[in-house]
Amino acid sequence: MKCNKLVLTVAVAAALGAQVPEAHAQQGPGEIKWFGSVYAKFLDGDRRYENALYNNAETTPGEAGGDQGQGIEFELMFNSQVSSQVEIGGRLKARFNKNFWTNFGGFGEQEQDERSAQYVKMRGVWARITPGYDWIDSATIGSNDWGMFDPWTVGKFRYIDRDNSSGLLFQGAAADGVLRWDLARVSLPKLFAGPAFRTTDCDPNRGNDCLEHNDAAWVAQLRWAATSNLNLTGIVSYIRDNEIEQDELNPPDDLLPPDDPGRDGEDNRDGTDIEDRYTNLVVSLKGQYSGFDWMDINAGAWYSDFNLRDETCGPGTYNSDCRFSPTLTDDADGLSGTLNLDFNDLFIDGFGVAVQAFYIDEDYQSVLAARRESDVLITEGPVDGTWLWGRPDYNFGDRNGAGAAGVGWGGWNGEVQQVVSGMADNDFTDFDEPVAVAALGWKGVTIKPSYIWNDWEFSGEYTYLDYTTNWQACGGQSKDDCIYPRMEGTHSWGVGENYRSPYAPYQDRETQIYAFRVNYTLDVGNGVDLMGRFKYTDDKDDRVTRSDLLVDAYDGYDAGAVNPDWDREASIGLFGCTSCDDREVDYYSYGFSAGYQLHPDLYAKLWLERWTVDLFDGITDVAPVGCGFECSPSSYAEYMTGEHTKNRVGLQLSYFLSGVEFGGTVDYFWGDYDPDFYTVNDQGQIVKFIPAGDTVATPMGNISQQSVDFNQYRLKAFMKVSF
Repeated sequence: MKCNKLVLTVAVAAALGAQVPEAHAQQGPGEIKWFGSVYAKFLDGDRRYENALYNNAETTPGEAGGDQGQGIEFELMFNSQVSSQVEIGGRLKARFNKNFWTNFGGFGEQEQDERSAQYVKMRGVWARITPGYDWIDSATIGSNDWGMFDPWTVGKFRYIDRDNSSGLLFQGAAADGVLRWDLARVSLPKLFAGPAFRTTDCDPNRGNDCLEHNDAAWVAQLRWAATSNLNLTGIVSYIRDNEIEQDELNPPDDLLPPDDPGRDGEDNRDGTDIEDRYTNLVVSLKGQYSGFDWMDINAGAWYSDFNLRDETCGPGTYNSDCRFSPTLTDDADGLSGTLNLDFNDLFIDGFGVAVQAFYIDEDYQSVLAARRESDVLITEGPVDGTWLWGRPDYNFGDRNGAGAAGVGWGGWNGEVQQVVSGMADNDFTDFDEPVAVAALGWKGVTIKPSYIWNDWEFSGEYTYLDYTTNWQACGGQSKDDCIYPRMEGTHSWGVGENYRSPYAPYQDRETQIYAFRVNYTLDVGNGVDLMGRFKYTDDKDDRVTRSDLLVDAYDGYDAGAVNPDWDREASIGLFGCTSCDDREVDYYSYGFSAGYQLHPDLYAKLWLERWTVDLFDGITDVAPVGCGFECSPSSYAEYMTGEHTKNRVGLQLSYFLSGVEFGGTVDYFWGDYDPDFYTVNDQGQIVKFIPAGDTVATPMGNISQQSVDFNQYRLKAFMKVSF
């Protein structure tokens, strides 16, 4: 650690220079430029949750599922060119998390909660030094979005506060600009960037055993413009999360007398030793070639090495201390890569094909990879955002249940983006925004043809998806030996897919995606922008394929966590039936939109969409492997076998005036869920049955045999004034 501090001090001193150049002394202070924005949001919906001014914030207690209220926030940014060699910037930000207008300026109980008070925080402060030396262009100290790297290694952080992350960035060039380099030290966020979503094992009952504020990632990037058509980039990132060495906190019993006041720790007058909690090395090489008139080539390879201190996650069981974690629970390394071929004007004018082959190893670990808004694959993904897991409640309708609050049954309207982070982040999002999913363990190929003919635009997609996570018992002898985190634990798909949970202990899955889209501008009035699309996904997973592992997978679960009306003892080992837990889904999506410029300042778009899912998720005794509290009635894991339909009518409005933008989306959804129930007959065959009673006892509750009707109304409107 002492060596790291010395290196850091020398690097800063070298970047800034030992002396201030004479030109700097001759220049007076520059003016401060002030600019910013005022942003107001109006939410309304028939779920009637007043938790916050975001639809989805499911990892933040008390803020999930908001669809009521109005709020306004203020952002004041400043920038100053202090001299020709020094520039500074930053912003003052007021956030409206729970600061509703009805708080009336913040008083009473509301003022005691900082999320409701009208406070202003300093954010995004930075200073950029350009000393004018040949070997370095600039040194930036403070906040940064790290967008100069890539989403596989060090990506942009939370989209609502790009500059939450801070560090040191040095940039320069060599060989007349043919070579460019970036060197950074990025401070680790303590709340999510590590095993169990933290970078410390701090015991709150002890006062001085925490060590996190110097945890950081070191990143080096070299970009080489080899020719006018060939560019190569290499990136190395190394994370070191330090903790106080255990011997410093727990000395041997005979080290000090029993009554010695220093017994709780070693004599630290010669310093305190440290050890690695985890380290993460990522090395990447990317290349781009555009020397062909008819084709562009992009390729990349990424290697990661992840090492974890043995005691960090506790016992190596499926319910370890790191069962909810963005990283693996043991050491691993993985190699991933992509190859993109973009064919232009292939055979005929206007016809092109984009092809991507990809392999994302299940053991690839990049803790600082982008968490959202950086799509690493060109596929649309198996499902639309409307079915992704935002805590919809399919079975019980319990307003106060654990699975109730979230973005709701309507899901997200925005596109689905694939990231290679185990921390796919959809917090602080609204229903009209993109949604991110973790694509760890995906391998396959995507082919996307496109054709432009007059006013018509056609595009399509075929994707074949296989999985490196196709294994039995995580590749071992028991699920309890699994080093892959459970996260939400349900690993459902087709309906209610968990965007952070790419791993299942038992999987034998194959997916195919077919999509088609057409755009046409109808020459009527100002022109009507028409769009139509169709998508079909065929997804199958045989899950447990070995009869000798059925008991390990389906052990009856925790008696106190599942439905007490369900006969858990009778289902242990799933009756020796390896096909009883097979999953099959046919997923259809249809969409149509029409947009029109109603006024020079007002644009409107009407959406009509329909989705259908026919899902077989095993017989009624099947629940997610290792399911614990998630399987209790009205919790996270839900029974979803059967036919689902969902329809949407939506209206989007965009209104622009000089300096101000208004926008809004209003949706109405309706549909139904018709549950199906399957069991095994005396001949060992899987058969569909009609329950004799009103409900069927399953591990996830007593499920009604009646069809359930759903509907949801929701509205978001906003105003943004930039000045």
